[in-house]
Amino acid sequence: MKKLLLVLLACIALNAEDIYEGDVSATEAQEMQKKGEAIIVDVRTTLEYIYTGHGEGFINIPAYEWTYEPKSIEERVKSSEFELKTDKAKEHKDVQKLYDAKEVFNKNFIADVMKAMKLRNVNAVILVCRSGPRSTAAANILAKEGIKAYNLENGFMFGWKEAKLPYGGY
Repeated sequence: MKKLLLVLLACIALNAEDIYEGDVSATEAQEMQKKGEAIIVDVRTTLEYIYTGHGEGFINIPAYEWTYEPKSIEERVKSSEFELKTDKAKEHKDVQKLYDAKEVFNKNFIADVMKAMKLRNVNAVILVCRSGPRSTAAANILAKEGIKAYNLENGFMFGWKEAKLPYGGY
């Protein structure tokens, strides 16, 4: 949980120095995509893209992935026993401590975005994540490379889906 908080704080810190083109609404993003002016790149993890859904025409290029190393089997069994004895599986927040999670930047992210833009013959990209912070950070990363990048305002969950635009997934 602390690591996730640090990632979010880093994203907020990046917002102080935003250099990307700006935020676009979901309807503006869809219109730019349909006109062939931009592609929409979903920077969430592959599992998020598959299991929480994605907007129509989104291209999944994760900016970051996570690796998880489990603690010892003894610690995991002890945690399981705690849940059985206390009947508090729903409240057992320490379960996250059973794994060492590490965020890993996708070293191919910039190159993959550029290749996708070339394949679709566009000169701009709209970045999207769940609610906005990761895609804002990704937009800034691309803008530093000279790529015309926008951020989808409020992300997939609170921008695209709430605008009732087409999406798929579970």
